[in-house]
Amino acid sequence: MRMNPEKPALRWHFPEEEILQLTEASRQEALAQARAWLKQWWLEAILQQIGRYLEPIPAPEEQVYYVYGVTWAGLSVQGPEPLEAIPFRNLQALVRRVPAHEYGLDVIRQRLQDTEWVREQLRAHHRLLAALQLEGPLLPLRFGTICPEKAHVEALLEANYEDFCATLALLHGRQEWTLRLGADRARLKEAIALVHGTRPDDPSLEAEADRLLQMAAEHCHQTLSALADRSEIHQLDVRQRPVLRAAYLVATDQADAFRNRVASLQRAYQTLGIRLQLEGPSPPFNFARLHLEETPAAAI
Repeated sequence: MRMNPEKPALRWHFPEEEILQLTEASRQEALAQARAWLKQWWLEAILQQIGRYLEPIPAPEEQVYYVYGVTWAGLSVQGPEPLEAIPFRNLQALVRRVPAHEYGLDVIRQRLQDTEWVREQLRAHHRLLAALQLEGPLLPLRFGTICPEKAHVEALLEANYEDFCATLALLHGRQEWTLRLGADRARLKEAIALVHGTRPDDPSLEAEADRLLQMAAEHCHQTLSALADRSEIHQLDVRQRPVLRAAYLVATDQADAFRNRVASLQRAYQTLGIRLQLEGPSPPFNFARLHLEETPAAAI
């Protein structure tokens, strides 16, 4: 049997120069890969160190425009809080930017069921308006007049321009004063009993006390209305406290005479236990009732 001769093993031969080139290329690739790894490591280390010193930047808080009132354009206004004036023709709206998560329309509508929150917000609203100092009339808007954007404030002024101008003209040179008339019924019945010669606890004195309170309240209101340009009664009930609550729109040059007349009435009635309390001057909330036109600036 004939055997095939064994094939000789293949032997490769690389030139020494080619081997050196291959080695150098591999070394350069290894160095590049090592540099990339080191670069990534240093980048992560640097970012981690920087992160310990930097505060995260919060996203801008969404705000809405709370409209407090309207005045003539150009009037300088000073108050306990900085207000922004947004002009439109001859008018300007006095606004404050507030957080939308606290004063957005939907938020306020939901919180209207919370009577304590509403009461506190109304007090703050009135306090700010009463503290404003300006040379000219102020048309106060009701609590909850909220505009999502500046353009909506301008739309509110445009839609109600004629009414705003007419009301500001009415309020020019005038102030609002509020009168509260109360009574000490026990003292009043003592005075009646003294006149009629009866006992203060006589049940029949209740009707006479009611009659005198009604007469006193009407007399005071008629007397003060004669010194006012406008007046209106908010409450007149001899069995309520106060018996009388009324508002008066008084010319500025008549304010001293108005206050003096209240003092005179107080002296006349104090022996009967009837008290008069005068509050003001204040923004004319009771004489600036407006039916705002519907605009994108919704008012609650």
